[in-house]
Amino acid sequence: MYLLRLLVLSAVLAGCASERYLSTPESKFSGALDVRWIGNDYFLFLPNKDDPFTLLRANGQAVRPGPMYTDGGSIPRFLWGVEGYSPWGYAPAYIVHDWLFEVRHCGYEPDNKYTFDDSVAVMAESLKAVMEHSPEVRSYFVFDSVVSAVSSPIAKRLWENGSCQQPPFDIKAATRGDLPGELLMTIRFK
Repeated sequence: MYLLRLLVLSAVLAGCASERYLSTPESKFSGALDVRWIGNDYFLFLPNKDDPFTLLRANGQAVRPGPMYTDGGSIPRFLWGVEGYSPWGYAPAYIVHDWLFEVRHCGYEPDNKYTFDDSVAVMAESLKAVMEHSPEVRSYFVFDSVVSAVSSPIAKRLWENGSCQQPPFDIKAATRGDLPGELLMTIRFK
């Protein structure tokens, strides 16, 4: 009987929004993001020239990622088969988070002013923005676990000690035919 009560309680709690989710400000995405396949688990994010991908934060700040290499979400491989833990399941949020690490390590302005704590807050806002935009992928458990992971001491060490991984070509001068890899996906927000 105890086990049954525990299972019912777990099921009920899994469907309830956490305090962290509820207290995370509402942000919105706009624009389009393009991701190109370069190699196995190695991708290139490119801002869409006509409709740049942007996270408009609740505080009015805009985060507009630039070209960068990405692996999507840095989800441990053994979790990829668990629902909600694909490295591309919340791609827009993961792209924004990767961008903040990239600007931290490469010094790109104006986003290089974000702190580690800011990067955690932006991840929470962008993850919630994906979940509010597409309620069918909303998972409070995934939200809490991903935000906890990006606020961990391991993530902080990566923030402090990472290196710049600039794309090895001039994106602004390149035409679509000159770009490496193959266009894998475009995600649009209106």
